[in-house]
Amino acid sequence: MSDKRMRRLAALGLGAALAMTSLTTAFAADKAATAKVTVDKQPAAVQGYEIDGSNYYKLRDLAEILDFGLSWDAASSTISIDSTSSYKADATKLIQGNWAPATRARIQAVIDANANKGKYVVFDFDNTSVIFDIQEALLVYQIENLEFKMTPEQLPDVLATGIPDLKKELGKSLDGKTVTPETLIADITSDYTWLYENYKGMKGTKDLSYIHATNQYQDFAAKLRYMYSSIGDNFDHAVSYPWVTYLFTGMTPDEVQKLATASHTYWANYGRYAEETWTSPIEQPGQSGVLSVSFVTGLTFTDELLDLYHTLMANGIDVYIVSASPIDTVLAASKVMGYDVPEDHIFAMRNKLDENGVYINEYDYDWGGEGKYAQTQGPGKSTIITNFIAPKYAGAGPLMVFGDSAGDWNMMTDWMDEGDTQLGVIFNRYRKPSDPIWEGSVEASKTIGQADAKFVLQGRDENTGELRPSEKSIMLGETEEVLVRPAS
Repeated sequence: MSDKRMRRLAALGLGAALAMTSLTTAFAADKAATAKVTVDKQPAAVQGYEIDGSNYYKLRDLAEILDFGLSWDAASSTISIDSTSSYKADATKLIQGNWAPATRARIQAVIDANANKGKYVVFDFDNTSVIFDIQEALLVYQIENLEFKMTPEQLPDVLATGIPDLKKELGKSLDGKTVTPETLIADITSDYTWLYENYKGMKGTKDLSYIHATNQYQDFAAKLRYMYSSIGDNFDHAVSYPWVTYLFTGMTPDEVQKLATASHTYWANYGRYAEETWTSPIEQPGQSGVLSVSFVTGLTFTDELLDLYHTLMANGIDVYIVSASPIDTVLAASKVMGYDVPEDHIFAMRNKLDENGVYINEYDYDWGGEGKYAQTQGPGKSTIITNFIAPKYAGAGPLMVFGDSAGDWNMMTDWMDEGDTQLGVIFNRYRKPSDPIWEGSVEASKTIGQADAKFVLQGRDENTGELRPSEKSIMLGETEEVLVRPAS
């Protein structure tokens, strides 16, 4: 719910004199109300009625102006007000919200032309269905709360999983040491061993506030987060994307979903979007030396995207998610944050389970049988659609694909030439020309408002965690709005 909606509802109070959804035979309207109604200090055109000396207004009129959810249960004669959702007079139409008008119009046109015709759409999740990245946020939450189930003996093998060259130089430390996966694993394991023996959430007696003040924790936190970033920067996505999922080794799917739910809730309520920096202590240099790493905090599960999911469903268009985040992380977001996508419509990174039902550090290419489960990133997203989704629709590709970066470009375009995919919706992160989705962004920028546009852009403000009513975005820490990067 937006802060503005919260303030409006609090100021309104929703007293008894407003408890009418319609004027029926229960009351007779004596005359039109003379009281003035203002919203944000502006006059509001709300028809009121004076009945027995009191002023009454229709809740549906107020819901539309103040933008809160409203429903009526005829069976129990109950009016329900939902301050966490937006007002919708028609479930099949998108709310205006902060959509870029031309983008909203194009999406709605595709929905209207294909409603109830057995079609489906596919969403990416991170930086598309949510602003920022749910798994990167979860990694920070997991570190800060020391939510790990591995023993110190297991950790080195987990950290090394999938890395083809443990001696590869990843960079130099602040004090001039050469950093490699091997040196990072040694330092992180040493720190973790101390934490494991001392933290009361593991085998020790010290509480989290005590642990956070120690050099061992600060070194562990900075170097584990650094390792995640450096693997992404130095190795193929086939190495880096599944690597972070191996940190769930020893947990059950239910435990990971519970952890993810706590993380999503925490970051959604964090209320701040900024770049944070962790630096390891000089007193604990280890083999890797003193390291510093920066990352973005905060998540926004926007009203516009939640509404889009439900509008598609209300039009009989099936919704699927294909995400490079771990499956339990996405499942938790769908369940708790209100996307309400069926579990069998969600495809994401999956690890194997052992005979006790706990995760091991091995990707599950055999999920669903016959080795058809690809990594859910880049071309693998199209493989997932081909193997698991399209067969339900006579082999047809998705009607629309929603994404933000290179990892979504294949599934956004692989069925366009065949005419199956009518629209690619790109959430504008001002990507570089080296990112394939830049090509779609350029085309979208040239066809804004065109009825047959193949691509559309949707802007966002990363400083406020909101969509913008424009194709242009404002990047984190900046004030200038931007559309598409120049070619050089």
